[in-house]
Amino acid sequence: MVILGISLGTRTSGIAILDSGKLIAWNTLSFRHRWSEKKAHKIVSRYDLYLRNHRVTAVVLKIPPLTHHTEALLTLLKKLQELFTYHGCMVEYKTKAEVKAAIPEVRNTRQLIEYTTDLYHCLIPEQVHELRSKNKYHHKMFEAVLVAHLHKPKPK
Repeated sequence: MVILGISLGTRTSGIAILDSGKLIAWNTLSFRHRWSEKKAHKIVSRYDLYLRNHRVTAVVLKIPPLTHHTEALLTLLKKLQELFTYHGCMVEYKTKAEVKAAIPEVRNTRQLIEYTTDLYHCLIPEQVHELRSKNKYHHKMFEAVLVAHLHKPKPK
């Protein structure tokens, strides 16, 4: 099973690809322009490349709580749902509260980064960089890795 984990945002998103439990790709995507239909298309196109290149079968989206859903985010979620349906992917949504409930020892961003790096040692360089940096940029990538890791396939 190939899982695409996404920590969704309209300016910055994190992505992770797990193939049979092995982390094979991870990145932080930046979309700096003002919200527009063109920007929405650009974001969806980036995710489409990951879906096609890795033959993704399941997607796990870490989304903000409902109280933080803007019109732009709702538009993006609708377009992404259409994309995932087109590709025949199973889709699961998780909030930060659900991640914390699943892993009680993760109470803040630093602990999330450390926990995720303990699971996937290949992330150590990103962890070192993120924890030393004044401008936190890659935390969404760590969130994406963790939500992909938490995915449990539904029994048939």
